Amino acid sequence: MRKLFLVVPCFNEAEVLPLSIPRMLEVLDSLGPVTAGEIESGIIISDDGSTDGTAGVVSAYPDKRVQHLPLPHSGQQGAILGGIRAALEQGADAVITLDADLQDDPAAIPEMVSKWLGGKEVVYGVRDNRGNDSFFKRFSAQAWYFVMHLADKRHIPGHADFRLMGRRCAETLLEKASAGGDLIRNVVPTLGFDSAKVYYTRGDRTAGESKYSAGKMLSFGWRGIVAQAPFCLAMLLLFTFVAYFFTSIDSPVHDNMSAHGGYIRHDSAWYFMCGKAWVNGLVPYVDFADSKGPLLWLIYAVAYLFSPLSWAGLLWINALAYLATAFFLFKVCMILTGSPKKSMWMGMMLNALYFIPLFIFDDKAEVMTLPFVALSLLMACKSLYGKEQGSFFWWGFSFGAIILIKYSVGAMTGIFLIAMLTRLRSWKAFFKASGAAMAGFAVIVVPMLLYFLWKGILGAFIQEYFITTFQTIDNILDSNDKGEFFRSEMLGYMALAVAGALTSIFALKKARWFPPVAMAWFLLCLSRYARTYYFIPVNVLMVFTVLVIVRCFDKDFGIRRYICGALIAVGAWYLVHTNAWTYEHDYFFGRKPTIHRERAMEYMQTVARKHNPRVLYLGCGDHGYGILAEDLPACKYWAIQAGCTKEMTDDQENAVKKGLADFVFINTYDKYRQDLLLESGYSLCDKPEYGDYRLFSKNN
Repeated sequence: MRKLFLVVPCFNEAEVLPLSIPRMLEVLDSLGPVTAGEIESGIIISDDGSTDGTAGVVSAYPDKRVQHLPLPHSGQQGAILGGIRAALEQGADAVITLDADLQDDPAAIPEMVSKWLGGKEVVYGVRDNRGNDSFFKRFSAQAWYFVMHLADKRHIPGHADFRLMGRRCAETLLEKASAGGDLIRNVVPTLGFDSAKVYYTRGDRTAGESKYSAGKMLSFGWRGIVAQAPFCLAMLLLFTFVAYFFTSIDSPVHDNMSAHGGYIRHDSAWYFMCGKAWVNGLVPYVDFADSKGPLLWLIYAVAYLFSPLSWAGLLWINALAYLATAFFLFKVCMILTGSPKKSMWMGMMLNALYFIPLFIFDDKAEVMTLPFVALSLLMACKSLYGKEQGSFFWWGFSFGAIILIKYSVGAMTGIFLIAMLTRLRSWKAFFKASGAAMAGFAVIVVPMLLYFLWKGILGAFIQEYFITTFQTIDNILDSNDKGEFFRSEMLGYMALAVAGALTSIFALKKARWFPPVAMAWFLLCLSRYARTYYFIPVNVLMVFTVLVIVRCFDKDFGIRRYICGALIAVGAWYLVHTNAWTYEHDYFFGRKPTIHRERAMEYMQTVARKHNPRVLYLGCGDHGYGILAEDLPACKYWAIQAGCTKEMTDDQENAVKKGLADFVFINTYDKYRQDLLLESGYSLCDKPEYGDYRLFSKNN
């Protein structure tokens, strides 16, 4: 025997219930021929804290199939969810929700039940006309349904809260919807159950007055719009762009020439030079080199084409990287919470981690890996927490892109592949997944390899990118520079990251091992040698930290909300405390003109006096002093990276002796190389006369 319950939300409906309850019972009695007597039915009057005689009317009703469910006042949506929960607790196989005023015509119920018995999990009651509504209400309703359908094609125009749901759908709804936030009519179509429609004519109220004033209707409509995923995603992307605009060193709110905080550029200038050189016909890893991948240089080449003589192109390229990252992480949040609004707030909180001065003092290679790390995490979360297996093709594509930017970050994403593989149940599925991953990897890697083969530089690429990089890292580790793993700012960051990974096991219902294991793997990959900005990819895993923060506001999280909330709060406080100096000086006072910037501008103007100058940073790094000119590298190792090899320094000194550079930058204290420049026919430029660097030019 199956059980069917009508769930009727009501608030102060003492006048209408004596008319509507008999009509509903009459319809239930007529279900015999439709169900062959195989359904036991009942009515749950879900009382949303009524203050009139509603409770007495229902309790005094002689038919025992009618139940009164008193609830604290929380609104219609809360009353519906409360009634559904009560029905399921009594073993309901299906529930039908409808208004108490008979505007939702009970005569449509037999057809709904018939379609349910035919295999449909959801049956929507859809109004076929609104002829009895005023012009304003009809126009506003049609406009609202249009906007809702535009925001999400799954939305059902003309459908309100008159629907039949099978038990599986009702249980899923209770997991996904919140009484005070989501509109149930928006949530149910997104659950993915097989559905049908039944059309009916909406009638007039049989008695009493509508409890929805114009203000409440507007509030209800607005709540429906802002709860839609496209709206929340658009707000998140806008917020992300604005946050990046005000924090980026490339933004006009800074001086747009050198890094804020009184420091000059470093990595971004290096990559910009590589991209510029490639566009201007130089061959990578032969005419110029650095320990980064070619896809990174290609991205910076696009920025150069957009704006050859400024950092403006980098502003838009990096903005796109952050926006893509926000998009993929929004999708991750939707899988974890099912709520667009929660996902939006989670994404906004993640911005506070993207843009702390600990990471954004310069444009780093790790930033360009973020969209691909986020995409691979999305595939893993689809497999672990979603309803479908994540795409191995897109994981392979992401992995290939990361390998061509900074391969150490690619090693981190290996944990996502392992997570996806744990969901496979056969060797056939394993080989199919492996093929898809290799295909995605090949799509982005093979064209680059074909280019290297065409240019005859595949060996140079492997040597410079994979082998020489290990040599420079080993040189660093042999020195006193062991990285910044235990820098106070990093300890504050890791405290929050680890707290989030550990507490997320209480916020997840399955695959609880994944966040702490993934975090441990990321930190292990960083443990040998790490700068602060090497931790940028860890920001992607912070999605589990903000998940815990959001869950701490859910009452059903129980005592865990206080324990987890306390741990996260301590981690967040420690992060802010350890980064207080950088927040103050970089974000608020770091935009003021400094002597460093004056010096940088003088260098730029000096180099720009010559057409297409060849530049060499002798024994030091590229700081972008040629950005105002079409400058190019003077030799393969035109700038020196940390842990440089003898081949790199020899290449520079040979370039000086051969007079290949038009301009040479050098550390002020480096007397040996200054003498070398003077002996090779270079002279010291008059300006600037201060700072840690000196500029030499070739004698004409």
